[in-house]
Amino acid sequence: MKDAETLTEPLLDEEGAAADAYANIPPLNPEDPLSGLTDEQIKQSLATFGKNEIFIPETPLWKLFLKQFIGFLPILIELAAIVSIAVRDYTDFGIILAMLVINACLGFHEEYKAKKSLDELSHQLESEVAVRRNGETLQLNVKELVPGDVVLLVGGTIVPADTQWIKGDTVSVDTAPLTGEPIPRKYPGDHGDVILSGTTVVAGECYGRVLRTGEHTEIGNAQKEIMADKTVTVVSVFQKKIMLVVQILVSASFALVIAVLLVQGLYYNGFQDNASQTILDALVILIASIPIALPLVLQVNMALGASHLATTYNAVVTSLPALQDIASMSMLCSDKTGTLTTANMSIITDQIFASDGFTAEEVILYGFLCSNADKKDDPIDRAIVSAFNDTGNSKDGYVQTEIIGFNPSVKRVVAFVKSGEKTLTIAKGLPAKILDTEAGAPDDHELQWKVDKINDHAFIKSVEATDTDLSSSGYKTIAIAVCEGNARELGDAAVWKFAGLLPMLDPPREDTPATIESLHHANISVKMITGDHANVGKETSRLIGLGTNVLPGEEMRNAPSETKNDIIWNADGFAAVLPSDKREIVLVLRNHFGLVTGMTGDGVNDAAALSAAQVGIAVAGATDAAKNAADLILTEEGLSPIYGAVLESRRIFARIKAYVVYRVAASIVLVLTLSIVIFVTSCAVDSLMIIILALINDVSMIPVAYDNAKATTKPQLPVAKTLVLQSLFYGLVQAGLSLMFIFSMAYSKNDEYALDLYGPNNEGCSNESKGFIWFHLVMVTELMIFSVRAPRFVLLSPLPSMYLVGSVFLTLILGGLLACLLPNFGLHGANLGFIILFNVASFIVVDLMKLQFRKMIGEEPGDVIDNDELLTPKTRTETQKTVEKGERYRTHRESIVGEADRCHCVEVKSKSGLPGFFSLGGDTMMDNGYIKPMGSINFMRQNQAPTIRGPHRTKQVSSPY
Repeated sequence: MKDAETLTEPLLDEEGAAADAYANIPPLNPEDPLSGLTDEQIKQSLATFGKNEIFIPETPLWKLFLKQFIGFLPILIELAAIVSIAVRDYTDFGIILAMLVINACLGFHEEYKAKKSLDELSHQLESEVAVRRNGETLQLNVKELVPGDVVLLVGGTIVPADTQWIKGDTVSVDTAPLTGEPIPRKYPGDHGDVILSGTTVVAGECYGRVLRTGEHTEIGNAQKEIMADKTVTVVSVFQKKIMLVVQILVSASFALVIAVLLVQGLYYNGFQDNASQTILDALVILIASIPIALPLVLQVNMALGASHLATTYNAVVTSLPALQDIASMSMLCSDKTGTLTTANMSIITDQIFASDGFTAEEVILYGFLCSNADKKDDPIDRAIVSAFNDTGNSKDGYVQTEIIGFNPSVKRVVAFVKSGEKTLTIAKGLPAKILDTEAGAPDDHELQWKVDKINDHAFIKSVEATDTDLSSSGYKTIAIAVCEGNARELGDAAVWKFAGLLPMLDPPREDTPATIESLHHANISVKMITGDHANVGKETSRLIGLGTNVLPGEEMRNAPSETKNDIIWNADGFAAVLPSDKREIVLVLRNHFGLVTGMTGDGVNDAAALSAAQVGIAVAGATDAAKNAADLILTEEGLSPIYGAVLESRRIFARIKAYVVYRVAASIVLVLTLSIVIFVTSCAVDSLMIIILALINDVSMIPVAYDNAKATTKPQLPVAKTLVLQSLFYGLVQAGLSLMFIFSMAYSKNDEYALDLYGPNNEGCSNESKGFIWFHLVMVTELMIFSVRAPRFVLLSPLPSMYLVGSVFLTLILGGLLACLLPNFGLHGANLGFIILFNVASFIVVDLMKLQFRKMIGEEPGDVIDNDELLTPKTRTETQKTVEKGERYRTHRESIVGEADRCHCVEVKSKSGLPGFFSLGGDTMMDNGYIKPMGSINFMRQNQAPTIRGPHRTKQVSSPY
């Protein structure tokens, strides 16, 4: 610790720009430097420096509205408007302009509503940190920090403000977000003792004094410049593929438009008779093919879905594109402690094992002296402190002077304790590492040892047997060793004595077996990954319904490369793993087997694996580092929120995929039907009515975002091929049926109802023929959504939402009235009836055909999951578990994603450009793909371009052993 004289002096160079203000930071109390600020000092500091937050400029509403006119699809409509006014067709120009404005208003309304939902999510993700104030430890929102506060920084914490080290370990800090250096720096050390905001504590724990907050920090000042210059956009694989399909559709439509223009203009002399009308007849076909509402439906679906995940399932996505990965997930690697189990650990005092020369009371006392009572969210320290307090014994006479905090790679904690004139060095941690610090593999801890009885085989066998018995009964064990004297000073002369074992009970959560059962029903296999003993892992697996083929991590590490992948594939879980093992397991499942893989974690040691997984999941109470690497953050303990998130994500993408297939198919029907009718007969429906058809068709489908979609038991994969094939199926079949119907009516022997597609002397079709074609296209495209959205036969599938039903049938009623009452149509009532009867019959035929077609292309949806209720777990033998696992694995092999589809794409763009010009739409409501920031500091996932996004974290703890 620093001396008293240093603590009472100003800590900043007064030549700095903010020196005048920051020279007035309240000094530390020399008598008790960790007592923190008093209420009066907090009040003064807050008035002087303000809250620890960075101003994030809001997008003005007028700008949000204007952005509705920017993008690939709106630009095409705007070009059509320009052509209309160029040929002086002011009526069509007005309709096209109205179409743009109506779409922009609807888009603005839905986007603003979704934006507000996402803003609410960001408030759930604000971070807390342990702060010393008035001599007490409090958990405070990082926004409340003021210069002078004393904070506890532990492994996994993202440093919330520029902080000066004052006591504790020499901590390793990842400074890559600021310096780009891949190797962590040591503080205090060659780089001083000020740890900058935005960096991450990788190992160790210390107390620090807040120096600068908010925009006055190094990263806070840099953020303003980054936000002014660049944006970082996350583009989902699914979004890219949708855009590709749309571009192909528009390109094909454009080719047909050119053909229509040439046929109408040259073959039917349209250029001579009425050139402007000929151009417009061709142009409106292009307009009809443009799915202008597609960006809106896509974004609103994802935004509202993300909001629903947070409010209903206590699962918050950090980027909207991650919803696709969650919907596609086939394999979940789950941490044990706190996820599958309660993490409410308790020391079973009557099971404490004490070595010769020690008592059970001494073992628990030494465990207490090697713990930090300020780490209230650490389940192990909390359990040991609670157990010691329950004994009623006193710690008088013992003072902890220093503690070397937990490091996941060394799996132990070391404390230095004064007892009168005597010094004790106490260690607690994984039994193997306490007996011999080189067990498993050598590590880089500054203290290395072997206990004094390491060569006493009878003693070691007794300890190992006791540990095995306890772990086989489901107990987690923490070993304690003691060295008389300062082990750091003694070096090789230090004598370590093994004191005993503290058995801890961490029972499975009540809902874990049901959640495992439900995830398996949804064809998601769960592998348990734990740092505990293999026997503990096997017993926990048995209790929660997983298979008991839980292997030691060492077995995987030492396996030859040709068999390692099979070991990972076949195992039900791994125990006694290292952080590198977790990442390797994820990468093998992801890259070698091609499965969308999820990984849960809570500590800094989990961050690398979370980042490697397509679905990194930070569980409740996770460290900042884990949350920073995650795609999904759980705000409720346990695994059940993941099941809810999977179901909702599958529902979201069932809606989106249905709408994409529908809208592309509808465009194919419109373009092919209108073009072929013109090719054969020169009959062109009024351009104004085709524009109205396109408008009402898009507007009526907006309620798809609120449809009653059901999750299926198969993952929703972003396969463009099946989307295109389904769209072609619906488009070509419905276009063929439409042409057959139209031409059969034209050649009907009943002259009263027959259509006149050619007109007298081939001079143009009758108005009723135009009305017939127009209303038929309205009806066939409107009804199609009910077949596309239904995973099975429409009458056996979940009912659509009343909003969608009402919107479609209101559109059909409006369309029928227009077709019958408008003088330029004048559709006969009998023909209206023929259209209705034909469309109902063809709808049923096509819906039955779709079942066989989906089966043929491997797009069978699987069974529907009726509700979100967890399934009741069944008792199974190991053989039954193995058989069911084999069935799931067959589904997994059908759910492999291509190599190009296994990551999020990141685009760094200048803010001076036109956002979304050639994309599906703007990113305003999702803050470029990420949940909108609310003023604190954080960084994106590893391997992505640096930018600042919101505080995706809630609490911080150090990792369990």
